[in-house]
Amino acid sequence: MEIFQVCHEKCIQCGACANVCPRRVIEMDQGWPKCTEPEFCMACGQCVAVCPRGALDHKYAPSQGQIPIDQFPPIDEPTAWRFLRSRRSIRSFKQTPVPKSEMLRLLDVARFAPTASNSQGLSYKIFDDTAILQKMTAAIIDWMEELVNQGSNDDWAKAYSHYVSAYRKKNKDVILRDAPCLVLATAPQSHSRGRDNTHFSLAYVELYAPVLGLGTCYMGLLEACALAEYKPLLELLNLSDGKVVTGAVIVGYPVYQFPRLVDRRPLDISFV
Repeated sequence: MEIFQVCHEKCIQCGACANVCPRRVIEMDQGWPKCTEPEFCMACGQCVAVCPRGALDHKYAPSQGQIPIDQFPPIDEPTAWRFLRSRRSIRSFKQTPVPKSEMLRLLDVARFAPTASNSQGLSYKIFDDTAILQKMTAAIIDWMEELVNQGSNDDWAKAYSHYVSAYRKKNKDVILRDAPCLVLATAPQSHSRGRDNTHFSLAYVELYAPVLGLGTCYMGLLEACALAEYKPLLELLNLSDGKVVTGAVIVGYPVYQFPRLVDRRPLDISFV
């Protein structure tokens, strides 16, 4: 098929598809929408999503994959407010394996997160081998300890001694928190927005996890260690050629529930 097709029987010539097109490659031609520069289309799906009659078909957003929304917005404001506020980072997990089917459900939502110019381009690796996860924690602790011993001026390095002490003296996994699963996001090294795209996608994962009974926590320490190109960790991660770490989260079934919404600092905002 051509990149863009219009069903004239359904189209009401409203022009919404042309108006929402980010790159303005859709124009109204004698009353009908037409993709005039298909080579510049970024396949975002805005055109097919906005059409009130479902009159458009797109090579990269085909009609058979479109799902009608019965009401808009899909949830009411109080529900959305409470849902977003209830998200918490989880650091205490049951030692119950997460089925692969549940991990696929969890990560499937990540591909719908916004990405710069619809660039997408992310890949995910799931680690659920306890022995490998323990080795990752040990490697990150070693990296931290090296920075502490070197007297690094890094702001974070000043706090690393606490993690090292908890691990060495109390045998506590203060990195991956004994989570049964780690999700590692990667992108091509040449992807200029890979890290930004990852942060959006993993935010979706963190928000969706509770409805599956799962908990998550962002692994900034692992990301920092990988960005420092610490070889012992990179060997465990075993990245494909040309790929770099862009983010990570631990996943598992929470030990505790959090029955209260906790406040944060007041909003700091100005209108200009």
